[in-house]
Amino acid sequence: MKYFADIHCHPTLKAYGHSFPEKENSKNLKSKSSVWYYDPPNMFEKMIDLLGGIVKYRQCDFSSLGYGNTGIVFASLYPMERGFFDNRLGKGEFNDLLLNFITSVGKGRIDFVQSVTDYFQDLENEYNYLRQMDNKQVALADRANYHYSLARNSSDIAHILDSDTNNDRKSNSIAVVLTIEGAHSFGTGIFPKQNPADRNKVLENVDKVKNWEHRPIFITLAHHFFNELCGHAESLTGIVKLAVDQKYMMNTGLTQLGVEVIDKLLDNSANKRILIDIKHMSRASRLEYFKLLDTKYSGEDIPVVVSHGAVIGNEKDKHLFMNADINLYDDEITRVARTNGLFGLQLDERRITAHGDFELKKTHGLERRKVLFHSSFLVWRQIQHIAELLDSQGLFAWGIQCIGSDYDGMIDPINGFWTAENLPTLEDYLLMQAHTYMKNNAGNFHNPLNRIDPEEIVNRVMGDNTYNFVMKYYK
Repeated sequence: MKYFADIHCHPTLKAYGHSFPEKENSKNLKSKSSVWYYDPPNMFEKMIDLLGGIVKYRQCDFSSLGYGNTGIVFASLYPMERGFFDNRLGKGEFNDLLLNFITSVGKGRIDFVQSVTDYFQDLENEYNYLRQMDNKQVALADRANYHYSLARNSSDIAHILDSDTNNDRKSNSIAVVLTIEGAHSFGTGIFPKQNPADRNKVLENVDKVKNWEHRPIFITLAHHFFNELCGHAESLTGIVKLAVDQKYMMNTGLTQLGVEVIDKLLDNSANKRILIDIKHMSRASRLEYFKLLDTKYSGEDIPVVVSHGAVIGNEKDKHLFMNADINLYDDEITRVARTNGLFGLQLDERRITAHGDFELKKTHGLERRKVLFHSSFLVWRQIQHIAELLDSQGLFAWGIQCIGSDYDGMIDPINGFWTAENLPTLEDYLLMQAHTYMKNNAGNFHNPLNRIDPEEIVNRVMGDNTYNFVMKYYK
């Protein structure tokens, strides 16, 4: 394969944070405010990650994406929510230092978020920040020239990917497709109890985003806190969960304003539809959204997207997966497939490991190849479950799985696959997993069309499924 694809990552989150207050995407690649700033993990940072799940390095700066041969990047814009910083730890210098240690976004960014009164302005600023280096060529340490280009549609993506003159080497042209994480971005959820959002202003902001030069392909409707549009699933873990309260309106359904926002996003009268990503929505919200698709939007071609997810599993194999409803049930995975959607596999240890995996992990110690094999098995187990489920429903088994890493989304990455630079290694190890599995299990698939070569399976996961999706749905 020439390139990889990632349908959910945050290449701007840390760099944009360090650009405050100027919000300038530095042309100096050694500046922390540059999206090309290369900061791979050293041994000490890996130990902090292993012991505390805190990431002090950069996972998907554009240098790492380039070195990792990532040709299609869905860059998720994310106005950070005040709920993270208005927390149980109170105000003050110590709180800010601790938050900066955990998030690595910079004190200037934290100060801004603590005083933000309109998330939409922050969204526009992050978009403008990314545009500043659009199509600007840079020379990296491997002595090759790279650039990223913001795509407006599928034709742009094809043109960007075809612009590399040598098809035998890495894709030095990175096609960037915008997405948004959290519809609070439209100006909701600042103080939902005391000061509800202005409906007209919210809907005007949706229209503004739909008319951006680089229209997002999808938006994650919910995120970590109630945004006046829909209920959210519990998502926080570890030290952050101890400090931050996300319980208000958690696990509730869609609101009236939420339905209006969905309708405006899905309106395709001007060929500017923005799809809904169901990650972070509560189970109740997800089911209500599906009901909308079955009634109001019956007969329309609207794929269901999970940008960075994991499976819950069924009764017989729940012990293999994390049983929390921020992950997806089998009926929801089937829905993704029946609508020709995408299921991005999140490379977050907190989402794709099960309780018994800790014992398995201890057996390989720190031996690198064993660590990589075990971590790739965690990803393969997700791919396999989806494939076997879809085959049992008479569907194509390998058409929705793809990578939605959530790199630099403050995740705890699976051990060994620390950054986007490690995607080629992930491909190699997934190929081992696929060969072993298909050798022993190909005959068990009911549909002969699902007995495909391991190479095709991995090619689909690492890029082809995403490419096929954008060619069809990003017009």
